[in-house]
Amino acid sequence: MKKKEAIEKMIHNSLKMNKPVIGVAVGSGLFAKQAVKGGADLLLTLSAGRFRSAGIPSIGCMMPFSNSNELVFDFSSREILPKLKDRAVICGINATDPNYTHQELIQKVRDLGFSGVNNFPTVGLIDGQFREWLEEKGLGYDQEIEFMTKAVAADLFTIAFVFNEEQARAMTRAGVDVVCAHFGWTRGGEKSGKVFSTINECLEMTEAIFAAVDEINPRTYKMIYGGPINSPEDAYYFYKNSQTIGYIGGSSFERIPTELAISETTDKFKNYYKLKQENKHLKKELLKKRGFDEIVGQSVIMQDMYELINKVADKDVNVLIQGESGTGKELVAKALHFNSKRCLGPLIKVNCAALPPNLLESELFGHEKGAFTGADKRRLGKFELANNGTLFLDEIGEMDVDLQAKVLRIIQQQEFERVGGEKTIFVDVRIVCATNVDIKQAVADNHFREDLYYRLNVVEINTPPLRRHTEDIPLLCNRFLDEFKIKYQLEEKRLAPDAMAYLMECPWPGNVRELKHVLERAVILSEGKYIRRDDMVVEELHKPKSGSKPQSLEVHGPEMLLTSKEHLESNYIREILKACQWNRTEAAQRIGISRRTLYNKIMKYHLSTESEGAD
Repeated sequence: MKKKEAIEKMIHNSLKMNKPVIGVAVGSGLFAKQAVKGGADLLLTLSAGRFRSAGIPSIGCMMPFSNSNELVFDFSSREILPKLKDRAVICGINATDPNYTHQELIQKVRDLGFSGVNNFPTVGLIDGQFREWLEEKGLGYDQEIEFMTKAVAADLFTIAFVFNEEQARAMTRAGVDVVCAHFGWTRGGEKSGKVFSTINECLEMTEAIFAAVDEINPRTYKMIYGGPINSPEDAYYFYKNSQTIGYIGGSSFERIPTELAISETTDKFKNYYKLKQENKHLKKELLKKRGFDEIVGQSVIMQDMYELINKVADKDVNVLIQGESGTGKELVAKALHFNSKRCLGPLIKVNCAALPPNLLESELFGHEKGAFTGADKRRLGKFELANNGTLFLDEIGEMDVDLQAKVLRIIQQQEFERVGGEKTIFVDVRIVCATNVDIKQAVADNHFREDLYYRLNVVEINTPPLRRHTEDIPLLCNRFLDEFKIKYQLEEKRLAPDAMAYLMECPWPGNVRELKHVLERAVILSEGKYIRRDDMVVEELHKPKSGSKPQSLEVHGPEMLLTSKEHLESNYIREILKACQWNRTEAAQRIGISRRTLYNKIMKYHLSTESEGAD
């Protein structure tokens, strides 16, 4: 947690070096880490960022999907605050939350370790009769001013979103550290809100708001947010023509959902004046993007995997990737290669389960002309083709034991002979292997050489099954639907709520590959703009094996799938509570909802606690 004085010093140093102050609105630990890597000075954890992380437009944060403050507290405390302890993390607070008093919110912010607060979601983004009704009921902008006044008194760093001169004066009187002119939803991409103001109209608005601030306290920091600012060039226009010390953005940084894009885009906003001199490593950076842009997922377990990939990618060590079928082991191998020092060299793949031992040997080492019947010409093997690059041995656990000895030799000595040849060939190859079998057990059963196992498994990366990160399903679905739209030249299709809820409940024994197959079929066969529950045929894949009972909560019988959504939810919550010995805190965490929401659902479905004092 950065103290207020440290943040002010950081801002002062940035301005002294003639650099803008950059704030990034984030919704996951992955985006936060990459924003910091790109040079972000401030991180704003906002509910809108969480929705963007799931592939939902920012405006989703204004809908009654969940308690905004609970949502921000939850993902921030799990994914961001523990890993970025020395960073300035600002908490987006909904000041009209009926579940908390302002003082309780401030205490929660301090207890979790945030550096400051920002008024978001803000009613400033609402207009018309609904806005009038909110103001009449005491749920308007005055509540945000009152909350920020208390936050200032609590010595938290405060960033106030304002939309006109009146609000700017009020927030400046409250003593906030930063007044940020909010231009509305960011333009750009297919899912952003519509922006009605041009760059010049926003500049006029900025001048009026900043002049109002100067009337009260000229030393208050001034920043800008959102609207038509879509690039570093747009932000630079404001730097030159207004008093703004910097820019805060959300979707401007996250529009391309890859970690490389986030860090690169943040860096461009921070260092725009140096862009023309920084093209020397462009090819390598494009290859790095190619390595990560196919892997989808922002859950904690996926972030941990990304972090491990980043740690070992540029270390020239052999890597063993283990995971169930359909979890993306080949994508991890690509990410390792394209983020390594060998990224400009070849990436060669061999499926060890696809060929019998004699043909696999020829495939790996090549052969000379006449080495065996049908060898009518010399052929280079995969090891030779992968020289100065990476050789990806998929399904390594299926390799014949005799052939394993020859592979061990080439790993140890980096030399081999082609089949039927006498010339020794020297190569420089990095080995990345993948398997969906338990290699340790294979070693114990004498089906896999122990010495080869330790040579290949210098670092082990495990690709998690989809059932362990179901929170990534919405993001995966959006990626696949966009892919199918282009592939089949169809109108845009989206998942109806009942379909998405169903997909979130399925155990997915075939993992991401199975999810993609089910969606592809539904896209082709469904009618209309939305894919509904009835458009998806997955029950047969999820039936328990004959004569066996489900062993975990991840497997549900067909009878549950055919019941109503409420009955399904009621049974699911009951089973989770039983598994947690009716510990509501633990159950709420496993379900992914707040403890308060769980309590409400227990009351709604009249669930019995069955054991007293467990909580």
